[in-house]
Amino acid sequence: MHRFKFTLALFPWLTALSMSAEISVTAIFNPPRVALGEKANYVLEIKETSTSEQPEIERVTSLPIPQLGGLELTNGRTGTSQQTSIINGAREYSVTQQLIIDADAPRIGTFTLPTYVFQYKGQTLRAPAATLQVVERAADAGPTTDELIFLKADTPDQLYLGQMTTLELKLYIAPNVRLSGLNSFDRNADGFTISELPDSKETSEIVNGRSYRVLNWTLTITPIQTGPQDLNFQFTVSVSLPGQNGRTSDPFGGRGFGSSLFDDFFTRSERLTLNTEPKTIEVLALPTADEPASFTGAIGDFVMQVYTDRNQTQVGEPIMFSVEISGNGNFDRINGPTIPETTHWRSYEPESNFQPRIAGSALLGIKRFDYVMIPKQAGTLEIPEMRFAYFEPGTQRYTQLSSPAIEIEVSPSNRPATPSGPSTQTAPPASTLLLPLQQELTVEQALLTLDYRPRSIDATSHWNSPSLWSINAAIAVSLVTYGLVLVRKRRLKEDPAYAARQRAKHELRTSKTAAKQAKVADHFYAQAQSAIRLAVTYRSGENLRTANIDTLCEAMLKKGLSERVISQTRRLFATADALRFAGKESKSDLAKAKSELEGILKAL
Repeated sequence: MHRFKFTLALFPWLTALSMSAEISVTAIFNPPRVALGEKANYVLEIKETSTSEQPEIERVTSLPIPQLGGLELTNGRTGTSQQTSIINGAREYSVTQQLIIDADAPRIGTFTLPTYVFQYKGQTLRAPAATLQVVERAADAGPTTDELIFLKADTPDQLYLGQMTTLELKLYIAPNVRLSGLNSFDRNADGFTISELPDSKETSEIVNGRSYRVLNWTLTITPIQTGPQDLNFQFTVSVSLPGQNGRTSDPFGGRGFGSSLFDDFFTRSERLTLNTEPKTIEVLALPTADEPASFTGAIGDFVMQVYTDRNQTQVGEPIMFSVEISGNGNFDRINGPTIPETTHWRSYEPESNFQPRIAGSALLGIKRFDYVMIPKQAGTLEIPEMRFAYFEPGTQRYTQLSSPAIEIEVSPSNRPATPSGPSTQTAPPASTLLLPLQQELTVEQALLTLDYRPRSIDATSHWNSPSLWSINAAIAVSLVTYGLVLVRKRRLKEDPAYAARQRAKHELRTSKTAAKQAKVADHFYAQAQSAIRLAVTYRSGENLRTANIDTLCEAMLKKGLSERVISQTRRLFATADALRFAGKESKSDLAKAKSELEGILKAL
């Protein structure tokens, strides 16, 4: 008998066990009998009851389900409900957690999952055996759910590391199916960066003689790890299917997770989880043979153009030198070509700007790099030849583009020379020098020396008022603050990279706080992994939210983090993975682990 760990993507919950709580476990297939080709759900229910307080649910991360007969279990998810009842004045609290897994049978027959044990809140619980019967499908049977609504993705078979490409994600909906909601979207794509889900476009297609309404989403993917990489997508949808009469009740007689009393009156929805077929993409490393020195990671097909804003200037007067890269490829990984060092020019790092040819496309467009060039001497000066190399996946070879040198006529500066030398001070005329009094004045003589002319009021005296300065300072601070807010809003709108980093920074605060407040090891480690990924995403500017530990450590090494910090990060991820996937108990001190996480995040 082969055993495997089935990992569930569940919601995090705090752990608190009431001493008076009773725990019961049930396991069934719903429905218990299906036709070949139809799906059933394996449902494990954990129910806690208490007479003193409402029990809280512990996050379950894996189930050691025995696997027999080739029954395929996929797409684990959870549902929870709480109930309080009063019987003869006595209160009873209950909380129910359902763990629901799709079950696909490869053949006709009877499939039984035997009993097994698992850990929950420090207790060893036993799941009872559950049986699924699979019968032959009738010849006149209507279409299955999988034929009425399904999800497909046109993923490629092979890509190069860093090669950006697009794929179409399509949701096929039969005419007699009413889609009432797209509840959630998820993807299994640890080896890729994937763009956000855009707005859908509706088309129609005919598949196997049936007409379908099709919702299309165009996604951009970029592989970040070499080797075989899994890629699949998942939607949770609410639909009304033909032959349905209201919501199918859950296996335990309740309404099920996410339903309400009003569902029975106003909707006839089924909540389905749809998945694309499992796909493995072979990600190849770029060849190192014949790699040009000017190659910095561009993959695709490009053209280069260079120009200046003028061909004449003066010594010390800047000109703008622009390099345009246009074509089809991974523009997000294209850096400005390096200007060869020269004694004639002083140059600075370029400003970049990307203009897509099609709105929302990151693959087709023009990326311009603007360099400020300042001549240091007069004469006919040349801006050196520029080189740019890229890799073509179709031909599997490198191509290097070069531009000719550009001549600029530089004349001497016409700015007046700044006078130098020690400054001199002109002595006042001798007649203006104050002479000491030779004798003491009498009272009458002193009065005669007083100036009785009316003095004009100092027009600037009010500027010395403290209150005026305080008001002006407050106004200035308000204007500066408002200006900074406007600049930030504009940058968030116009600079996608900056906006992505700010989102990562905001998410980082949330994950960091959740990790600090976690009281359970698996909750802490899940939030700690998320916080580190977000911190590296913010630090590097690359989307590493789903990166594995090797990719994260590589990015941290590039950013100059110490080996000690990288080693601590590896140790934390190893502990988290052991806890999550192997079901091992964490023996580490949670306070110490939190301290190590704080040190890692400070270093980042």
